[in-house]
Amino acid sequence: IAALLTFRRAVRYTFAGKEVDVMAYRLMAADYDLTLTGSDRKVSAHTRETIRAVYAAGNFVTLASGRLGGSAEVARELFPGDVPLILGNGGLVQSCTTGETLSETMMDEPTALTMLRWCRRRASAAIVYGRSGIYTDRVNAASEMYAQRSSSTPLPLPSPEEVAHEGIYKILLLGLPLTVRRAAKKLHSAPPQPVDCFASSPEALEIVPTGVNKAAGLARVAEILGIPREETIAIGDGENDISMLRWAGLGIAMANAPENVKAAADVIAPACDEDGAAWAMEKYLL
Repeated sequence: IAALLTFRRAVRYTFAGKEVDVMAYRLMAADYDLTLTGSDRKVSAHTRETIRAVYAAGNFVTLASGRLGGSAEVARELFPGDVPLILGNGGLVQSCTTGETLSETMMDEPTALTMLRWCRRRASAAIVYGRSGIYTDRVNAASEMYAQRSSSTPLPLPSPEEVAHEGIYKILLLGLPLTVRRAAKKLHSAPPQPVDCFASSPEALEIVPTGVNKAAGLARVAEILGIPREETIAIGDGENDISMLRWAGLGIAMANAPENVKAAADVIAPACDEDGAAWAMEKYLL
């Protein structure tokens, strides 16, 4: 089988009377929090070593994160090669080593202003991911909890008009779980909107331009690297990972993921505290 794989990416062979497809995968897009990291929000030594082994074998692992601020720095430390990064849930694809923007999708100015005002009326706090930085519309317990979990302290939001004019990748609505569910229902039940939304946690609703998701980001990275869709893997634990789990040649959910995320996957990996991402790399990329 190993010899055949040098000539063909997919091989059909018979094992125990069943025909089985063997696929050689070349690219894995991995969520960061609770996928590449453990519950302590740190990447284990074993996962770091496995990533280096994947690159040494000529394959790729990249980041597929909802984050923007600080993500490139994290990736440069993790990945020993220049790989496009999927940031802002797919709104930004950026070179790992140079920081060059390879593609981006932002809210148009009127939509950005409308959504800033809409979130202001509903959120405990809103985190705004703009071209020039990460901002919060108010400093309180919700925004401080965000800063603690993301290791990124948002700046006070200047004039909404100024930030909307510069460009906004996404808005994170923070609130109680009931508030988040109601806001999501309101956006989904409205007439067609220039934005989409999904919960990244019970207390956080991601609001992005329509068409922005991790699947679109992974498709762009695969195109840049010249890797066919069927040779891609996606791994994650959150609702914002579902699109890429369904798009990839192989979708892997972490054992710590909610049931609806697992239902979208082909394979369930061990939990993040058991180095599930490293397990997936060893099994499918090495």
